[in-house]
Amino acid sequence: MNVQVARTFADIPQRMKSLPVSKLGFPIPYFAEEVNGERDFRVVSAVKMAHAGRNDLCWVCGVKLGKFKAFVIGPMCGINRTISDPPSHRDCAIFSAKNCPFLSRPLAKRRADDLPEDAGAAAGFGLKRNPGAVGVWVTKSYRPFRPEAGKSGILFRIGDPEEVLWFANGREATRDEVQHSIDTGLPSLWELAELDGPEGKIALQQSIDRFAPLLPK
Repeated sequence: MNVQVARTFADIPQRMKSLPVSKLGFPIPYFAEEVNGERDFRVVSAVKMAHAGRNDLCWVCGVKLGKFKAFVIGPMCGINRTISDPPSHRDCAIFSAKNCPFLSRPLAKRRADDLPEDAGAAAGFGLKRNPGAVGVWVTKSYRPFRPEAGKSGILFRIGDPEEVLWFANGREATRDEVQHSIDTGLPSLWELAELDGPEGKIALQQSIDRFAPLLPK
């Protein structure tokens, strides 16, 4: 089983080779919940999330993290520095960004059939879209918090990045690809910012300006 994964994915991290494999040959991440007798990539296990947070474990492989924490983010999450998923190892995050069927294919849509009620919905005001280009945000710090509005649950505020790597279509993303994701996602952020009035719009613009230097050259 592990040989199949290593042969299919030449870039799979050593830590991920011990993960179980789906019927389609994809390694099943640590966070995947069991639904109808099978692990489902689309459903996050609340138990695994709590266990990973308490024990500083990688969200993808389930192994202990080091001082660097990597988050797979869409550009909108990079702008507001908030994400619903806990951190991973840098190499596990890169593998996910390049090989996850949803993250690596800009036109892919998440199937919603046979899902438990409200499964997959992130805390706060999650944007239900494929960002098209994703970043691997590597940082030394983050903190969990509960959003004041929107769906209840846990979100994570990510610290200043040590590096940000961008991917689309299973390879390094171009600046145009990342910019397109920003242009198509920002209207939703502006709608949320308007709920907070002028101060909200000023804060969002400051976040956009702070994010700009992190785009691909």
